[in-house]
Amino acid sequence: MTTIDKIEHIAKWTSENYDEETNKINHDNGEIDFAQIETMIGEKLPDVFTGIYKKINGELGNKSGILFGLEFLSTKKIISKLEFPLSLLKPVERKVTDPNKSEKILNAISTLFFKSIPNKKKFGFISKKWHKATFSCALGTYSQISVEYDNGEIEKYSLKEEYSDKIFDLGEEIHQLEKKDYNWASLEFELMPNGKYTVKRKDYIWEEEMFSSCPEDKIKKKYYHYKWIPIFHDYSGNFIGIDLDPDKKGVKGQVIIFGSDEQNMVVIADDFEEFLDLTIKEMKKNPKEFTSENHLHDVYRKIKNCA
Repeated sequence: MTTIDKIEHIAKWTSENYDEETNKINHDNGEIDFAQIETMIGEKLPDVFTGIYKKINGELGNKSGILFGLEFLSTKKIISKLEFPLSLLKPVERKVTDPNKSEKILNAISTLFFKSIPNKKKFGFISKKWHKATFSCALGTYSQISVEYDNGEIEKYSLKEEYSDKIFDLGEEIHQLEKKDYNWASLEFELMPNGKYTVKRKDYIWEEEMFSSCPEDKIKKKYYHYKWIPIFHDYSGNFIGIDLDPDKKGVKGQVIIFGSDEQNMVVIADDFEEFLDLTIKEMKKNPKEFTSENHLHDVYRKIKNCA
């Protein structure tokens, strides 16, 4: 069987044996998106990828995916999924290119949070004084305000509701302004009673110790990587895909499990053909494993002794 035959065979078996109704393969050409994907990953796409996506391109329908419930991603969706790992890349030299404009936006943000701190009074007339307030904001989100009072109390307050849309707009504005040359993940403010503030531009930190590879040293210990091309998706941020930047004992082109819930990443096969052959073999050998009751990633973990 050809690569396409194998994918179609798996999709047909899934439609006949899976306990939920499944989508159909989209027999369309995704070649128009190859150049954009190659720009995103910084290299030529592997032959196995282009060979598949010149003939089929994802799936059609709104039911379960063709790979035992997992969605076969189209080139458009692959581009969308690659945007997140690319967003994690940081400039070599990080700088604020327009400090005056950035400061104007930061001032506006801090002012709205400052105005959201209530005036606390004791006995109806003596103000309850605070000496520091902290809060953070990022693209599309912001925290409560944590206020430290002189008596040692710490209280949390929400941003006033009428300021919410403005904070989202300001967050979007400064993120776009500083994304190219700094690309922080969040802004952490420390605010004083006189209205002055300091701000730190912070990154998300995923320690290597959080992740593991099975087998060891096959997959780089990362949260996401722009050189991991997602092919199948579980609809929850987890993928089976092609690894173009393996660790020291890995093989370029190996098929791996990775994603937002995957701290222990697994090599399923050394290449995509081997992955398809293994899948066909196992679905015939242990058909009851490939049901909606079992997450497919766990099935492969068991097959590879990586449970």
